[in-house]
Amino acid sequence: MLPTTAARSPLLSPPAAEALVRRPANVRASVSADLRRLIAWGLVLGACAGCLLLGYGWVRLLVVEAGYRLSVTRQLVEALGRDGRELAVRAAAADSAAHLESLAAARLGMRRPLRGEEEILP
Repeated sequence: MLPTTAARSPLLSPPAAEALVRRPANVRASVSADLRRLIAWGLVLGACAGCLLLGYGWVRLLVVEAGYRLSVTRQLVEALGRDGRELAVRAAAADSAAHLESLAAARLGMRRPLRGEEEILP
């Protein structure tokens, strides 16, 4: 069976186009248009929901990453605080008279003055 000339021609006249596209009597054209519109809205809303979910996931990922950074920073602050307290204890021990006397004898060869070697300055 050969196609008709109406089916082969790119520009169909309105009566020929209606002849090729026949709708059943119980289906209205507006139902089909409403269905297309409903599908389009569904796709738009679905795309918006997908974008919102991706955005939520991205923000959640940023929050988790910030939490890890905060945890590492807290650990660093605690370690630096411990080091500071340890250095303060060492500094206090370094100022003691016994420690200074032992350092003076060991490094500089100093000794305590004997009787008669002491002088009082004016």
